[in-house]
Amino acid sequence: RFARYGERQFAPLALTVEYQRDSTVTRFFRSTIDRGTFGIVQRLDKDGNPIDEFGGRVNEPTINRFTVALETQRVLDQKTHTIVFARYSYEDVRLFNLQSLLIKPILQPDRAIRLSRFGASFVRDTRERCERGLIGTVRTADGSEPGAPGEICRYNQVDATRGDFLSVDYAVALRQLGGNVSFNRFQASYRRYHKMNSLRGTVFAGNATLGLANLFNPRDRDGTGTIDEIDRTLPISERFFSGGSSTLRGFGFEEAGPRRAIIPVGVFRDQNRKIISLNPFTVPVGGNALAIVNLEARIPLTRSLQAVPFYDGGNVFRRVGDLFKKRVDPPVPPGDLLAAINAANLRAHWTNTVGLGFRIQTPLGGALAVDYGLLLNPLEFLIPQQAPNFDGPPAIYRVKRTQIHFRFTQTF
Repeated sequence: RFARYGERQFAPLALTVEYQRDSTVTRFFRSTIDRGTFGIVQRLDKDGNPIDEFGGRVNEPTINRFTVALETQRVLDQKTHTIVFARYSYEDVRLFNLQSLLIKPILQPDRAIRLSRFGASFVRDTRERCERGLIGTVRTADGSEPGAPGEICRYNQVDATRGDFLSVDYAVALRQLGGNVSFNRFQASYRRYHKMNSLRGTVFAGNATLGLANLFNPRDRDGTGTIDEIDRTLPISERFFSGGSSTLRGFGFEEAGPRRAIIPVGVFRDQNRKIISLNPFTVPVGGNALAIVNLEARIPLTRSLQAVPFYDGGNVFRRVGDLFKKRVDPPVPPGDLLAAINAANLRAHWTNTVGLGFRIQTPLGGALAVDYGLLLNPLEFLIPQQAPNFDGPPAIYRVKRTQIHFRFTQTF
């Protein structure tokens, strides 16, 4: 342990040891698989038991996770809530019995992942809510920016009207420390709030998020004998994902970014145990880079109702280089149509969403939020067609342009 925790000292070192075994793995994938699969994520026989693509009985898929983590922190400035964190973690994740899952090809490369990494985070938070009638501290000439005459300000993380929030996180995982994957991962977010009393107290809020990652000396994780695109991408648990009510509101939950086409093989049944056919579909697979910009104006209509026009821009990208230059498609084996389709589906471009939302204050102290987002340049993906060989011209799947999101509290 470090010395007794006080001002400008590190907190006592916290040790966490955890083991989890989750046999409800299919519940997670229902939220990310394309609606074209009718919510079916697994092959089942007539009795509801999992089977492989040939109809043989297999066990239920499971995730086994073992984690050891050490963390400490130091408060640098209590007034601005400035804190630095330092940590080390070892994580061993094993995926078992994937044979019944439709997205086995996506999960297979990450069936055994060991991560040994050091990380550090920096947080600075000066968010406040200034309002008449609040119980708090009146800001005067004490070195901080005062509120409007008659207003009282207090620290508020969920519905700020002024101030900013900065978070920076960096982690490095190394095989030399006992892992089997080596990578850098950086993510930073900055949020700013400004209240215009001349515009009926409208609050202008902005957020910018940037995520960058790359692998060191990638190895063959998918067993193809070569270092391909999958081997150059982070393990799926470490990739960046985006889309949904708090990031890019033109998308459903984690539906932004590159995708991979899946051709269902085997026997599938609906909830009534009737055999049905499934068409090829796409799955969001995340990426090594992320860029998001959110802008919104929170306009008071009444004391308990706000109108919020907004803009969301950004996407998830396959690699860091795709953010800053024209992407180069990975090499594709001659005659492999599915590989060519997946190479095209890894392309990502900056997306633009505009929309309108409303915030309704509740007696519980938070706001009930509803947002309508319109995606101005929806993503398009290729899907294999013409069974049984799926070697015909691919179809074009366009992501839904409109989304409605419900949420409790502000977006950021």
